Amino acid sequence: MSVRVTVRELQEQLPDLLDRAVDSGEAYIVERNGEDYAVIISARQWRRRTIGRRLDALGLKYRLAREKQAQAEELLSKNQHGRLARAERRELDALLRECDDILLRRAEALDTMR
Repeated sequence: MSVRVTVRELQEQLPDLLDRAVDSGEAYIVERNGEDYAVIISARQWRRRTIGRRLDALGLKYRLAREKQAQAEELLSKNQHGRLARAERRELDALLRECDDILLRRAEALDTMR
């Protein structure tokens, strides 16, 4: 979630905004003259976003293709309502195994990035 603040609010509340960004994980979008000017996020969130992009940039071996992601989400939703056919269950199981493999590869790559 993100919260918009003006430069004036930033000047008046900087210590509090920094604490809230760290504690809640919220992003604070600073507006100057009605335009987005800067973003304040915790260092943890910044590292997470940066590392995630670096892992995604390694290629499809390190992330699920968008079409497969959409299909997995659809099948998971159907599964929550108990409406999966056998073929769909097999497809979902295969997608989840692929996700597990990707997560393991990402974890291994993460170890080398630190």
